[in-house]
Amino acid sequence: MKRPFICLFLLSLLIASSPSRAIEVVVEMTGPEDFVQLKDGIRKTITARCLAADASPGDEAALRVSLMQLGETISFDAVLDSQRPKAFHRDVGSRGELSGVIDLMIEELLVGKTRPTAVPSPAPEEKPLVEVAAPPPIESGIELPFIATSLAVLEGTVFVSDGKTLYRMEGDRAVPCWNTPGSARIYRIYTYRDSLLALTNRRESFHTYRIRGSETVQNWERCVIPLGDTLVMSRLMTDLMLSDGVNSWENPVTNTGEAYEFPQGFDFVSAQVADVVPSQSGLETIAFDRLGRVTLLNGKNPLWTSEAKLATLPLYFKNKVNGPDARYYLMPRILPYENGVITIANEQGPWKFLGNVKYYSSSRILMLDPGKSGDNERDLVTIRNHYCADIALDEGGLIVLVVKKSTSLMQRIDL
Repeated sequence: MKRPFICLFLLSLLIASSPSRAIEVVVEMTGPEDFVQLKDGIRKTITARCLAADASPGDEAALRVSLMQLGETISFDAVLDSQRPKAFHRDVGSRGELSGVIDLMIEELLVGKTRPTAVPSPAPEEKPLVEVAAPPPIESGIELPFIATSLAVLEGTVFVSDGKTLYRMEGDRAVPCWNTPGSARIYRIYTYRDSLLALTNRRESFHTYRIRGSETVQNWERCVIPLGDTLVMSRLMTDLMLSDGVNSWENPVTNTGEAYEFPQGFDFVSAQVADVVPSQSGLETIAFDRLGRVTLLNGKNPLWTSEAKLATLPLYFKNKVNGPDARYYLMPRILPYENGVITIANEQGPWKFLGNVKYYSSSRILMLDPGKSGDNERDLVTIRNHYCADIALDEGGLIVLVVKKSTSLMQRIDL
């Protein structure tokens, strides 16, 4: 009961501290029961985001929002019922894209409306999306006309995905090369030998496809990830009787059927293996623990744990179960690099108290050095107002995939 109370308290503070009366937000939702249950959360996050953007029009206006889900497509309509009514419409491919569409709606209907226009003034110089206080330098970015979910580099070629399509980058063009079957939606892509693995959510479970060129050469009805030169697989289990959470991973096995040692409570999707600590024999496993901390493991024994607790991404898997909303959110990717690791710290600020509402104020790309005493964390890149969906190493540099409102941006930095 504490989380709903904190959410309502935070929202009350935001409303009370607003210099003008909060806009009235009315939300109507049509579709499956689990979709309609999101109504109250969507209304609250729209109200909070209007306040955060100082987007109250200051009259008796009301914002009426209607969402209707037909199959996988969600029709998003909004009408600003003011002295000069304005309307907004978008078709959304998945629930994970709603956050970006809500921001776009507020920008078009309210933020532009409340900006003063009576006395023109010179437009301020636009600040760059990515700031780096010291080297490495930032190269020009590539705009992508979709909300990206993941990226990977295979044999010098960059691949990027949205929910339904895998693209091959040819210069600054994203060329479609593979589409998911049926209702499957891409969550993350990996490289494995001469092929790609696409981890998807399909038919209320994880489904993984191995892709070579534009063909599916193998698939599994479970989560499959590459750890070194081995494919390791597991299933996400939902158990409402667990005292420490509803989601857990079953004991992983390799593609040869052998069990893989992996401690309970750690995140399977983001796991990696690498020789990060040369003084230890063999390879270490790197994964997020239950609190969102990067942890180095020798078998099941922790060797090092980061101080930072990192936030999840907005992509989530949900089992259809009776009772609490049992969602599994993806953790960011972890990249072994020399004697350290690189990962993503998406900052939610006060929005972290809103539970399943994912809204990010900024993002940092972190370099973590477990062998360094004292401060073993440094920022490689700081991103304002957007979140980082994925990262990939390529020819001594790092590719950063930034998701904006309804588009994405690929930036490359030198390491």
